[in-house]
Amino acid sequence: VIILEESLGATFVESLGGKPLTPNLEHLKSQGWWFESLYSTGIRSVRGIEAVVSGFLPTRARSTVKLSGSQRQFFTLADVLGRQGYHTEFIYGGQAHFDNMASFFVGNGFQSVIDQDDYENPRFVGSWGVSDQDLFDKLHQRLVNTEASTPQFTLALTSSNHEPFEFPDGEINLSEQPKQTVHNAVKYADHALGEFFAKAKKSDYWHNTLFLVVADHDTRVYGEELVPVQKFHIPGLILGADIQPKTVSTITSQIDLAPTLLSLAGISAYVPTIG
Repeated sequence: VIILEESLGATFVESLGGKPLTPNLEHLKSQGWWFESLYSTGIRSVRGIEAVVSGFLPTRARSTVKLSGSQRQFFTLADVLGRQGYHTEFIYGGQAHFDNMASFFVGNGFQSVIDQDDYENPRFVGSWGVSDQDLFDKLHQRLVNTEASTPQFTLALTSSNHEPFEFPDGEINLSEQPKQTVHNAVKYADHALGEFFAKAKKSDYWHNTLFLVVADHDTRVYGEELVPVQKFHIPGLILGADIQPKTVSTITSQIDLAPTLLSLAGISAYVPTIG
């Protein structure tokens, strides 16, 4: 299970030099592989998707998620795992056609796509779709209902931490006023993530599931620096019942994550990733 967290840069994570807005992530980091020096390949969700799911380096062209030549027969984790007998799916709280995600995923190994239209009576709906809590409720439900005999690969993309930063009332103690700010949205995103893992650890699927929690990118890049490296620094965490906790201090990239997950999952396959 890959949980791609919208805009959750290191600037919001206390142990990575940011603001103390992610207490649940801070708690979880001691229970798995915590990447201290992980960097994104870009500043858009599609760049995070192509790097994490395909191990693909960014190019001067548009993201490969949007390019016509990569809508079929392009490597993804879903493709290689589907060939190994896995059921593969993408779960999103908004409209999956945004940024051409649905087309790219369906054409490259994802057997099902769940988006905003598939939620019955969500607790909150904003500009970007249902809340992160609704997303995680759906993810939890899908994992609980997975047949024990059928391995599952799921990519989940959150959206609450995105302008205009809309999320349910009464879920967190606001860190500042007014409500709809990036700091409050980050705190809510972390709250929803913490709730999910509290349920996951009490579930049967916890004992045979590998989780990756990683940001797609940080918030928008500003300033005069050609490459403001600090704005590409992101958190990353691999969790699972059998994962022995450690801190990975080596400089790593999103492109390193796909081959790492395949290795940890015991998957033997030839893949084109260079990470």
